[in-house]
Amino acid sequence: MRTVSLPPGLVRASRKVNMKKFAHLGLLSLLITFCHGRFLTFPKLPCPIPEDILPCTCTGDENGTMDMDCSHVVSEDELERVFSSFFPYTMFRNFTVVDNTYLKTLRNQALGIASFTGVYIMNSVLEVVEPDALSSSFATARVVNMQNNSISSFPFETLPSFTSLLELGLSDNSLTFPALESETLLMLDLSNNQIQNVAATAFLDVPEISEIYLGGNQISHIPTGTFAGHYNLHIVNLESNSLTYLPEGAIQLTSISPGTVNLRRNQITDIAVNSIIEVGNLDMSNNNLTVLEEHIFRPLLSQGTILEIQGNPLTCD
Repeated sequence: MRTVSLPPGLVRASRKVNMKKFAHLGLLSLLITFCHGRFLTFPKLPCPIPEDILPCTCTGDENGTMDMDCSHVVSEDELERVFSSFFPYTMFRNFTVVDNTYLKTLRNQALGIASFTGVYIMNSVLEVVEPDALSSSFATARVVNMQNNSISSFPFETLPSFTSLLELGLSDNSLTFPALESETLLMLDLSNNQIQNVAATAFLDVPEISEIYLGGNQISHIPTGTFAGHYNLHIVNLESNSLTYLPEGAIQLTSISPGTVNLRRNQITDIAVNSIIEVGNLDMSNNNLTVLEEHIFRPLLSQGTILEIQGNPLTCD
């Protein structure tokens, strides 16, 4: 907040100015600098007037970068009221709601005409994200992180409209595996949801994907070719699922750099020849392997794969 003061040239009356003009100038100065017994202050532009957006807060810097924090809203109506206020500038960096126990639905147009590059609604009770809730950020959002909520309905069908989206974090919610389509998405986190099945074509329409996190679900089968054909894909995390067997080509990374595959804490008892291909780091610890078949694991080790197998009931002949 800063006090507005008039330029020196306006507060110093010239000797040639008549008294009537001087009186008008003095009154104008008083009206601008003093109101109801206090100096009238204005927010640092381009943030909205603080009182208009309570309980949300806007912070900005000298470069015009602004963040909105609405962690203390107590209803969907209050959030909509905040974003119906006058916004002198509508392009923000981050929108944040953290540790909120009231907001259950992010309604269509809830954020008005404001656009954001990062949307973070975390550790809260959000259940539903309506299709046009983030429509004003379709062209600007690079990160959408809604981890650790209770989301059972998310508009995955709008992903093609997010033309700049790089990261989508929806871990620790109540989602099943969706249809995915995005030309820009690099990172997808659906850990700790209610996913049981992943189709062989699950990632066909996310050609730039580089990191996939599906740990902590109930996935029992990975079809052949599920992760093939993505030149950026270098991290696949499937830890703490219900896998018992990996068929040929189940995890076939074709990225330009060695990949990392995490399969720890499943119930894997056996894997097929060439079930895991082009992997630099492979974690199969805490499964149910009893034997390391040479014809299966030697090709991996000869390629320089780092293998972790502790916590398996291995037997030695």
